[in-house]
Amino acid sequence: MSKLQKILAGIVAVCVLFFGFVVVRLGATPNDDSVKLAKISHENYAHLGKEAYKEAYPLEYNSFMKNNQGGESPTGYGGSDPGKSYIEMQPEIKENFKGYKFSVQYDVARGHTWAGVDQINSQRIPPQKGNCIVCKSSWMYDKWYKESGWDFASKPFAEATPPYTNKDTVEGTDLYFGCSSCHDPDTMELRVYQQGFVESMALKGIDISKASHNEMRGYVCGQCHNEYYFMAEDGRVRHPFIGGWEPEEQFKWYQTQSEQLGAFKQDWIHPDSKTPMLKAQHPDFEIWTTSVHADAGVTCVDCHMPYMRENGQKYTSHWMTSPLKTVEASCLKCHDESKETLIARVKTIHDNNFKLQRTAGQTVAKAHLAVKAAMDAGATDEQLAPIRLKLREAQWYWDWVAAENGNGFHNPDKCMRISGEAIDLGHQVIEEANALVKGSL
Repeated sequence: MSKLQKILAGIVAVCVLFFGFVVVRLGATPNDDSVKLAKISHENYAHLGKEAYKEAYPLEYNSFMKNNQGGESPTGYGGSDPGKSYIEMQPEIKENFKGYKFSVQYDVARGHTWAGVDQINSQRIPPQKGNCIVCKSSWMYDKWYKESGWDFASKPFAEATPPYTNKDTVEGTDLYFGCSSCHDPDTMELRVYQQGFVESMALKGIDISKASHNEMRGYVCGQCHNEYYFMAEDGRVRHPFIGGWEPEEQFKWYQTQSEQLGAFKQDWIHPDSKTPMLKAQHPDFEIWTTSVHADAGVTCVDCHMPYMRENGQKYTSHWMTSPLKTVEASCLKCHDESKETLIARVKTIHDNNFKLQRTAGQTVAKAHLAVKAAMDAGATDEQLAPIRLKLREAQWYWDWVAAENGNGFHNPDKCMRISGEAIDLGHQVIEEANALVKGSL
C-alpha cells in the first residue's frame, strides 16, 4: 500500500468511526429519558390542565396543541372541523337513532384539545349526569373520585364538570383533557385514571397496576376509547368487555348478565319499532385488541403519536392524529412498501369498510320501518318480540362498526364481518315483519 493509499485509508477509518459514533449515539438516545422531570404547580388544579406544562415540556406541549388544527382528514373521511355532522353524511342515522339524542346532533370528533368546548356546547348534554365527564378530564379522578368515589357520577352535569372561564375556547377550558389524562402529574409516568376501566379490567382478571410499559401505551388510550354503559344503581361507568372483546359476546353479555351486575336494559326505546335499543360507543380498544397490529405489539401510540425529532432531540409527538399525516414516522418505520402504495392500501380499506357500513345502516333503518308497518297492520308484541330482538342485535353490530374511530382500519376483517352480520339480520327482520303484514307468519 502506497503512502497516499495509507493516508486515504486513515481518513476513511476516522470518518467511519466518527459518523458511526454519531449514528449509534442518536439511535441509542433514550426515547423520553432526556426529558427532565419538572414540578408542576397544583395551585387552582393547574396540574390537571395543559398550560402549566408549557414551559417544562415544550416539545410535547407544542405538538399536543396541534390538536387544535382543523381541516379534512387525509383518509377522505372525518376531519377536525367544527360541526361536521355524521347525520348529514349518513342520513340513515336519523332513523336509526330516532327518539335518542344522537339523532339531534352527532358530529365528527375534533382533536383532543377541543374536548371541553365540544362537550359543554353539545346539544346532547342537558339531561346528562356527572358520569359524562369521566373521559373528558382527570378532574373526575383527581378531584371527585379521590374525595368521594363515584358520588359525582349521579350528580347533575353542571355540578360535576370541571370549572372553565370560556366555554368556547381551548384556553378557557384548560382543565379539560390535558397532560394528567395520560400522565401522573407528579411523576409523568403513564397512568390509567379512569376507574371504570380499572374496575372492569379487574373483573376480567387484568390488573392494570401490573401492566408493562408497552401495555400502558395501549391502556392510556383504551381507558376511554371503548364501549361503555352507566350502571343503573349509581351511574358508574362499566365496560361490557367483561363478557368478551367481540360484539357478539358483548351483545350476549348485555342480554344475559348485565342486569345481574346492576346494569341497564336499554339506552332508549325506538319510537317507530318500539324496540329497546343499545347505543355503541367507539369500541376502538376492543377492535384494536384483536388486530394484527396488537398481536405484533404495536400500540395506539406507535401509530398515532410517533417519535419525532426537533433540533436533534427525540420526543413523542402528542398530536393524536391520522397516521397518514405522519406516514414516514408512523408507518414506514415498519412497513417496506412505498409511501404511495401504503396510503392507497389504507384508503382502499376505508372505502370498502364505509360502503358496507353504510349498507348495514340503511338496511337497519328499513328494518325499523318494516316493524312499524307490521305494528300498524295489527301485529302483536308477542309476535314481534323475536323480530325486535334481531333488530336490536342488527343495529348493535352496525353501530359497533360505525361508532369506531378507525373507519375499519384498526381491524378490517372484523369490521367487514360485523357489518355483514348487521346486513343479514336486518334483512331477516324485514322479511319476517313483511310476512306478518301478509299474514303468512
